Order: sequence, then structure tokens, then C-alpha cells
Amino acid sequence: MSMLPKAEQSDQTRTALLHAARGLFAERGYAATSTQDIVKGASVTRGALYYHFRNKKDIFQAVFEQLRETRAQAIRARMRAAEGDLWHRCVETGCAAFLEVCTNRGDQRIIYCDGPFVLDPDIWYDSAPGVILIQQTLGLLAAGGLIEEEPSETLARLLAGSFLEAGLCITYADDIAEARRDMAQGLEDLLGSLRVQAGRTCHAT
Repeated sequence: MSMLPKAEQSDQTRTALLHAARGLFAERGYAATSTQDIVKGASVTRGALYYHFRNKKDIFQAVFEQLRETRAQAIRARMRAAEGDLWHRCVETGCAAFLEVCTNRGDQRIIYCDGPFVLDPDIWYDSAPGVILIQQTLGLLAAGGLIEEEPSETLARLLAGSFLEAGLCITYADDIAEARRDMAQGLEDLLGSLRVQAGRTCHAT
């Protein structure tokens, strides 16, 4: 019998279910994955699954939200570790990191292929981690004098929509490498349009 506290056992069970579900959804897709597959992959009982999640759609949403947060954290970590000036760290590195995670086939299946059809629109479109990351990045650029105004949530959401479209384009492209290059240029041009005019004084960071 496990000597772990019940709360810790419950957390471990939920983690195992999410891990198994993410792997199955990434490999097979939502439609081809059953709750029994998830239960078997997590080595838990069916009752354990329904204790934590109402149904397959509910666990898919949890996987989707976890993956979205993980991607945002990975991009943020790349930006923090990058060298160079503020624009390079925030914009060039940030865009490159985002486009890199968009090429993961399993993540593509979950976020861009199944996500729009399985999840309610308000859940799929409301990319809270991405909007927060974009707004924080714009704040750094504004503080460094590289863009003219303090960023609004509206602007962050509009930019998040552009990143979402870039991910979709890469997912469904015949030539992923070419699509990635095109999207990189497009996103950098879009963000570059927010930059202060040449010759205007900016604060070095």
C-alpha cells in the first residue's frame, strides 16, 4: 500500500493521466484515442480518470492548456538566456523560439489540428499564456525606448492572433521550412512596425 498522503497520490495520478493523454493525443489524435487507452497508458483505473476529469474532452482541454503554458515557458526561457541587444532578445529570439515549438508534429496535432474542432472557441482562441508573454515583452520594449507606447492588452491580443495564424500556416504547409522562414520574416516585420522611428533617442539596456 502506498505511504504517500492522499493529496500527493491524487496529484501523481492526475500527472500520469495528463502525461499518457498528451502522448496519445500527439501520436494518434483526439478521435483515435479512447479513455481506455489513456487509463491503460497511465496505469490507473477508469474510476481514477473520472475522478479527475469529466470525459475525454475535459482531459484534452487540460492537456491543451498545459501544453500552451509549457510552450510559453520555453519561449520565455529562451529569451532570458539569449545574448545581444534588447530587440534581438525580445523580438528575434522570441519569434524564433515560437516558430521552433510550432514545428513539433505532436504539439501541432493537439493545438492546431484537433484543438479548433474539439474545444469551445472561447477556450481555443483565449491564449492567456501567450497574451501575457507578449504583453510582458512589449512592456520590456517600451521600457527600453524601442516602442513608443505602453502596450495594451488589446494590442497583445491582436499580436497573439498573428502568432496563432503563423502556427496554423506552418502546421498545414507543404514545405514547413519555407513556411517557417516566411512566418519569421512576417512576424519580425509586424513587430518592427511598432518600433520608434530611426533617429529617435532610445534608452540603452
